Formats: sequence, structure tokens, C-alpha cells
Amino acid sequence: MTRIVRRPIQIESWCAHVPQQFRDKGTLHRVADWLDVWREMGNWWEGEGERWMIRVMTVDGQIFDLESSDGQWWLYKVWD
Repeated sequence: MTRIVRRPIQIESWCAHVPQQFRDKGTLHRVADWLDVWREMGNWWEGEGERWMIRVMTVDGQIFDLESSDGQWWLYKVWD
């Protein structure tokens, strides 16, 4: 089961253009593994552009989908 949350996050460190740590609502999440990376096209008819999606697993076993668009990072989805 998943929850779409789409809220801004702060990236703390990088490796090969993928976040290694990110902060969400004051909580620091350390990335243990990158599970998938893909591109999506937004609703072009509404002026939305391309966005990058990255599925990560943190060191404590949580899975998140992160989104990057227009230079901003978002916590897009939380996997339960």
C-alpha cells in the first residue's frame, strides 16, 4: 500500500546525482539503496514539464519515491 504525500524535502548529500540523505519534516533519512530511477512527463497541456522519479530504501527499511522537477526535490510517495 502507498500514500502520495508530495511535500518538499531537503537533500543533505549526493552520490552520482542521487540523494544519499534527505530531510523530511525534520527527520533525516539515510538512503541504503536505490531501487529504481525513471522519467515521467507531466501534463504538458497544463505546462508541466519532465520530472525524475527515484525509488529508494532507507537504512531502516522504509521505501520512498522521490521526485525532482524544476530544481526542487519532493517526497512523492511513501510505501507501507
